[in-house]
Amino acid sequence: MMSNFKKNFQSFGKSLLFPISLLSFMAIFLGLAAALQNKNIIATLPFLANTGIQNVLGLIRRLAGLPFGQLPLLFAMSIPLGMVKRDKGVAVYAGAVGYIAMLMGMSYILQVQGLTSATTSVDYLMQNSGLNQVDATLRNSAFTNVLGIFVYNTNVIGGIIAGLMGVYIHNKFRETELHPSLTFYSGKRFVPIAAALIMAVVGILLTFVWPVVNTAIIAMGKLISETGLFGVFLYGFTEKIINPTGLHHILNQTFRFTALGGVETINGESLVGALQIYLYQLDNQLQFSTQATQFLAQGKILHMVFGMPAAVMAIYHTALPEKRDRVLKFFLAGVTAVILTGITEPIEFTFIFISPILWIVNAIFAGLAFLVPALFGAAIGNIQGGIIDWLVFGVLQGAQTKWYLYLLAGPVFFAMYYFTYKFIITKFNVMTIGRRESDFTEEDEELQGSVSISQDDRVIAKQIIEGLGGLENITDIDNCITRLRVEVLDASKIKEDLIKKSNPNGIIRPDRNTIHVVYGGRITKIRNIVDNYVYELRSQEQH
Repeated sequence: MMSNFKKNFQSFGKSLLFPISLLSFMAIFLGLAAALQNKNIIATLPFLANTGIQNVLGLIRRLAGLPFGQLPLLFAMSIPLGMVKRDKGVAVYAGAVGYIAMLMGMSYILQVQGLTSATTSVDYLMQNSGLNQVDATLRNSAFTNVLGIFVYNTNVIGGIIAGLMGVYIHNKFRETELHPSLTFYSGKRFVPIAAALIMAVVGILLTFVWPVVNTAIIAMGKLISETGLFGVFLYGFTEKIINPTGLHHILNQTFRFTALGGVETINGESLVGALQIYLYQLDNQLQFSTQATQFLAQGKILHMVFGMPAAVMAIYHTALPEKRDRVLKFFLAGVTAVILTGITEPIEFTFIFISPILWIVNAIFAGLAFLVPALFGAAIGNIQGGIIDWLVFGVLQGAQTKWYLYLLAGPVFFAMYYFTYKFIITKFNVMTIGRRESDFTEEDEELQGSVSISQDDRVIAKQIIEGLGGLENITDIDNCITRLRVEVLDASKIKEDLIKKSNPNGIIRPDRNTIHVVYGGRITKIRNIVDNYVYELRSQEQH
């Protein structure tokens, strides 16, 4: 039981590498394009102001943002892709269908409750619900539009739910046999149908569960804003600890755009939220407010520019010696992305789901990364936290930002991350990338594992396969509503007498290399036992 759980959990972790690799690659282009469109960089390099160049950079930036805007959907598809052993395409399709159905179920109940993008806007809530700007903004932050569907902002956790449910639904219903009159919808075709029906119900249930989650995050935000420097540490810790769920965006928004992040009156204008205060001061070349910047990019630089590369080095040095080159190549894009742009997910998602200890330590260090600059009065704004932010909003803005603090504190954080991560990985035998013999192997995972097939079914399947001339004679197996359709290399090897032992309704030979074996309403079961038998034979060949 525990062995199966461990195997499934490892498969889950590996399945996340699909969106992570896309994320890390695109993050590099996103960071570079964003930097080259920054007005401070353009002022230094005037040729970048050319309209054609800016249009190209804008297109690159838009395309590079693909995985960030659609990350939940990518998770819903990648988890079945990584965890399912058979009919992966069906499982991926079911994961996507299930995710959309979940959104639609949630959206419908919201609409019944009178909640739409119009009735949850900040202005509407202030005018009609008696909420002040802070509470109206916090309420509004709970909602979003995904794929054009108005829903609660479940972010990545919604995609993970859909992906895991997609795996369960696929395994549960892949061999479902319906009434003979509904044979067309049996077997693999029933999987996405079941996903649509079940996940719509999941979406309805989430409509009632999610407000509790959102309320808890907002309550944490209010607590943080009232506890001074400890609150700064708590902000960094909380933002990181909830990062895998995607809910950190709710916390970020409450501090960047509401009174929880500060309220200041400058030149007679009232500014609300840490980011709005900072951007006004930047635009008007004013002294930066350290009370505002303590919740912005300055708190991420130590974690991202120094901490994450150190974590990768620890993972590299604790990997099996023969796997280290592959580990380095795998993390290269992620390290580049985190240093340039401050996007940590490509690195963190490789260990955050497999080790609670590393996850908690990572969050504690992230909190310290916010606390230390605040203690020494740094004043670096913006939101990303990579080296580009350090240069543009730190170094280029002058000594008032205290950008030089990071040259002193950075190596300390690097050593702290490296030795702590290395100790935890080796002490608790954390299976980070490169520590398993199976990591980076070239084996076809489609052929790993085993399938369940009864002795009676095995006899029938054997009769069919041997009647078709053996596995090596078969080039393709498919089916329609009533027939098993098979393409063979050599028609002379077909033994119809042997096939007839499986009691077909008839045998049709439309051309020399094609044979149709008619089973009528039994076709779903026959196709499944043939697939399972073929899978078993190929698995044995591999071993």
